[in-house]
Amino acid sequence: MRHGETESKFVSEDGREVVIRALTRSDLDALVKFANKISREKGVNRELGIVSLDGRATKADERKFLNKILEGASRREVVSLAAIVDGDIVGHADVWRRKPRDVNHTGVFGIVLRDGYRGVGIGERLMTEVLRGSKKMGVWLVELTVFAINERARHLYEKLGFKEVGVVPDKVVRGERHFDEIVMYADLMKR
Repeated sequence: MRHGETESKFVSEDGREVVIRALTRSDLDALVKFANKISREKGVNRELGIVSLDGRATKADERKFLNKILEGASRREVVSLAAIVDGDIVGHADVWRRKPRDVNHTGVFGIVLRDGYRGVGIGERLMTEVLRGSKKMGVWLVELTVFAINERARHLYEKLGFKEVGVVPDKVVRGERHFDEIVMYADLMKR
């Protein structure tokens, strides 16, 4: 999977044209814009399941993140794809391969979609493409975590073959709120 190569194009359930592809260096400004929209939403929506982005993302922050993705992809350590609508990044998903040799068939999955782009098939398609790439890369046992209150995401993960294996109580604390985190995994060889 070469970076910048279009993985797929489709029309979301609400009629928007979506391109799913790997990020390139030319996506830096769009990535900064995306990260800051997610960060702002996290500040308003305390239930948003993202635990990174504690503040405003800078161009230097996102350049570092983008370089890590591009270098990781060249070493077959990550599959990373973005969902793009009208030139804007509206979602990102990745699977990072675990490094020790005896567990490098396993990976950790993450996904985030901007508000207004959830529930219209973009997340499912993005996730499907990343998991397909993960399996091609030789990572077939994939783990993820999700807030217990995020029923929509849990349903999608189960639909795509993930199974719950545990709960970490009070894993995330935001102000006075405590959130349990559910650990899930999928064996892509059995899908």
